[in-house]
Amino acid sequence: MNNAFRCLFFCIISIASISLCAEESSPTKQAISIPNVYIASDSEGFSTFKYNAGYIPVYEYGEKFTGISYQRNYFTQNNWNSSANVYTLLTKSINPRTGLGYNLNVGYNEQNGYKLVTTDSSYGFRLTGSTKGEVFVSRDRVETQNALTNGIYYTFGGASIEQQIIERLTAIVMAGNMYFSDTNTRPTVRARVVYDLIPEHGITAQLRYRQYRDTNTNVANNYFNPGEYNETMIAFGIRKRISGWIFAGTAGIGRQTVNQDPSTTTQLYELAATSPVASNDYYFKTRAGYGKSAGFLGPNYFYRYVMQELIILF
Repeated sequence: MNNAFRCLFFCIISIASISLCAEESSPTKQAISIPNVYIASDSEGFSTFKYNAGYIPVYEYGEKFTGISYQRNYFTQNNWNSSANVYTLLTKSINPRTGLGYNLNVGYNEQNGYKLVTTDSSYGFRLTGSTKGEVFVSRDRVETQNALTNGIYYTFGGASIEQQIIERLTAIVMAGNMYFSDTNTRPTVRARVVYDLIPEHGITAQLRYRQYRDTNTNVANNYFNPGEYNETMIAFGIRKRISGWIFAGTAGIGRQTVNQDPSTTTQLYELAATSPVASNDYYFKTRAGYGKSAGFLGPNYFYRYVMQELIILF
C-alpha cells in the first residue's frame, strides 16, 4: 500500500472515529446491508455480477452511516470467467436536501493473484449561495476480459463546479484525469446545462457534453482507448417525490465522434427509486439503465445494468 493510500485510509479511520464519538451522546442504531446486487451485460458478451453484504455499527439515516462490507465479483465472457473478493471500510454523511457532504471508502481487492487498494470517494461543499463544488477520487480494476486477466487498474481524480445561473438554469462542469496502470492517461471533461422545464412535476431539459482523449493508443487492447472521443446529448429528466419515495428517470439521445470517423448515434436511459431516507425500518435504492455508445467493435456498443441496495435496521 503506497503512502497516498495509507493517508487516505488514515483519514477514513479518523472520520469513522469522529462519527462514533459524535453518536455516543445519543442513542445509535445498527444495521445490516443485504442483499446488495449489481448485474450488467453488454453487446460484446461480457457479464458482471456483484453481490455485497455489510455491517453498519453506526447508522443515523440512509445517507449517513459508517460500516464495513464484503463483496464478491464475478465476470464472464464466452468460455472465460474470473472472480474477486473485495473488503471495504466506508463512511458517509450526505445531506439529503442539498446532496452535499462526504462519501469515503477504502477497499482491498483480490483477483487472479493481483491485489489492489481501491476507493470511490468524494466530498461536496458549498462555495457560495449559488455555487457548489466537489472533489473526488476513484481507483479500481478496469472491467474487461483482457484488463482483468492482466491486472490493469485505473486511478481517476478530479473536481466539479455546479453554478446556478438563473432561478431555473444550472450548469455543471467536471474536469479530471484517469491514470491507467498500463501507462495510458485519459484527460476528461464533462459538462451539463440543466433547465427546470416543468418545476412542479420535477421535469428538466438537459444538454450534456463529454470529451476525453487517450495519450497512449498503442497499449494492448485492454479496453476501448480511442485517440479522441466526443459526445453531445440532449436529455430529459424527471424527479418526483411520492409518499417520501423519490422516483427519477433520464432519457437522452445524442451524437458521438471517435477520432476522425463520421458521427453516430448514442442513447441513454435510466430509472431509479429511493425509499424515504429517514425510515426507522429500512432504506432501499434501486436503479436500472441502458446505454449505447462506441466500443471495441464499432459505434453500436451497448450495455445494460440493474442494481439494488437494502439496509435493514435493528
